[in-house]
Amino acid sequence: MGRAAGPGRGSVRRPCRGGLRPSPAGGLLRCRAGFRRRPCLRAGIRASHRASEASGIGGGVRLWPRSGSQRDIQRRETRMGKTGKAADLLNFLANPRKDIEIFGMFGPGNLGDEAMLVAALDSLPRTRCTPWQSYPNRPLLNRLIRNRRHRDLLVGGGTLIHGGRTGWLDYVEMRSRQGARVSFFGTGMAFTDAQIAGESEAFRRWRAVLERSQEVHLRGPQSVALCRHMGVQADIFGDFAFLLHRPDIPLRDHGARRDAIGLNVGNCLGDQAAYEEACIALVRHLQSRHRLVFYVVVDTDMAATRRVIERAALPEAGFSIERHYVDPYGFMHSVRNLRAFIGLKLHAAGLAMIAGVPALMIAYQPKSRDFMAPLGKTDHLLIDLPVEAGELLSRATDLLDRPEDFLVEDRIASIAAAQREKLEAVYMAG
Repeated sequence: MGRAAGPGRGSVRRPCRGGLRPSPAGGLLRCRAGFRRRPCLRAGIRASHRASEASGIGGGVRLWPRSGSQRDIQRRETRMGKTGKAADLLNFLANPRKDIEIFGMFGPGNLGDEAMLVAALDSLPRTRCTPWQSYPNRPLLNRLIRNRRHRDLLVGGGTLIHGGRTGWLDYVEMRSRQGARVSFFGTGMAFTDAQIAGESEAFRRWRAVLERSQEVHLRGPQSVALCRHMGVQADIFGDFAFLLHRPDIPLRDHGARRDAIGLNVGNCLGDQAAYEEACIALVRHLQSRHRLVFYVVVDTDMAATRRVIERAALPEAGFSIERHYVDPYGFMHSVRNLRAFIGLKLHAAGLAMIAGVPALMIAYQPKSRDFMAPLGKTDHLLIDLPVEAGELLSRATDLLDRPEDFLVEDRIASIAAAQREKLEAVYMAG
């Protein structure tokens, strides 16, 4: 954790780097290395610490834990990470009670991916669940993993069904052929028009896996329509992250919100220059009246965030940056009392909505509409790219003038309750 480079203004708060996440009821516990949350849901036995840091981007004051040097802290984090990974692997291979394997794109650097795992572990019996293990550079370990047959494979949230070459299809297909009960909950689908029309190899293989599954409950109507085009029946489950909804997180007294706006900027996978110009105009418009908090939820989005801050020439006291890569509950607790939130990445704006914050989502991929459709306010809560500065400012003004029109937490709570009932019927019946 060295000095961060950047425009030289504001502050950065970094998340726990140990790859751990708390339970929603968990508080912060003091430890010698900084702060430690309750035991990780992922392993149940792993210890971690959160080194609190306040800094200027390129300057300012850093508050380090009292004991140990910066290098010692990094060594302890590395050891804890290795110990936790070993415990996870041992549980995966040898614990007979771990009969539900949770499949997804897990790992540090993307809050949305980690949110899927946390939601699964919070919604199912923890003693029975084990996250998917993958060791690309360890062929012996991978062979052991392939031979370990768990009864259930839950393919959860994220756009995991697609025509790309990620290795995910290989693994899910293998588990399906081994006789595992492969179930899909909140999963997204995405194929190109050419892959659909020509029925590419990946398209056909995914169809075979889906045909063998008895439980196909997908993220939204877009994914369901594509699945039915394959000839496989499916229904709408809603985004898997809705399961993270907790009634104690949303702030019911909207008059108690602080005058701060949450912003999430990143790589839009399109005309990046035009998108950043619109963001710069928005930031300049907002900064004269509100404090701005920039939330980075994908590690590769930090550069875009800093460019917008630098080019908007924000005053030092007018903004801060928070990085949230592994802890969805920490993110929701951080944003819960914001006046409003405007975000690019699906599970930045999406988690803000789950936390009861008036929010606007910039739809940078079709999955954004798939996420929003079950909430019933797609056109109202989404801005499609490309977007001009004038349109973005106009929509932001609507958000601030009529925040009650941008609240969907009640609808999310209803969907989450139905999702839990469906999971219980499949995994906890009898």
